[in-house]
Amino acid sequence: MRRKEFEARDRKLIEEVLRTAEIGYLAFNGPDGWPRITPINFVFDERILWHGAIAGERFECLKRDPRATFAAVSIYLYLPSHFISEENATAATMAFKSVQARGQCTSVSDREEKCAILNRLMEKYQPEGRYQRVSPADPLYSKILAATGVYALHPEEVVGKFKFAQNKPEMDRKKIAAKLKERGRPIDLIIAEEILKILRTS
Repeated sequence: MRRKEFEARDRKLIEEVLRTAEIGYLAFNGPDGWPRITPINFVFDERILWHGAIAGERFECLKRDPRATFAAVSIYLYLPSHFISEENATAATMAFKSVQARGQCTSVSDREEKCAILNRLMEKYQPEGRYQRVSPADPLYSKILAATGVYALHPEEVVGKFKFAQNKPEMDRKKIAAKLKERGRPIDLIIAEEILKILRTS
């Protein structure tokens, strides 16, 4: 990573992003040499796990070449230039926590494990419940399980990038945090605290 001040090395913080990010982006190689990228819902358990069809371009591409890169962002916020300067547009920046992983993809064939992963996806995206848990013995799900694939990316390299204005002078970072607290939305307060936390530890 070129800007080392943005690099996140703490495994727990990186895994928190992978647990809390709602959308991930999976990039893989197309047959024509052009890269493909697709958004996915996912869960994390040392692997990136998602479900999808057992047909189509992504399925065929990953069957032919299982290498893939995955990226996710858990929190992000545009920080307007006027937080620092009323004239200079280049004062604008973004705050975010992101993770990128690359590795090999496999399909999950065991029906019990498939159902366990599908249930984890439901728990993440529909925490209020109000559904019948997926089970290989339940006739409600027999046809859909046969037509649904569950896939795993096994990370070989994982990199975190957490950007909270570390490249700006201390005075500007304090000014951004103060403006965020003044605006006062929940995400503003989260980002302000992240900026100040890094200031305190740097």
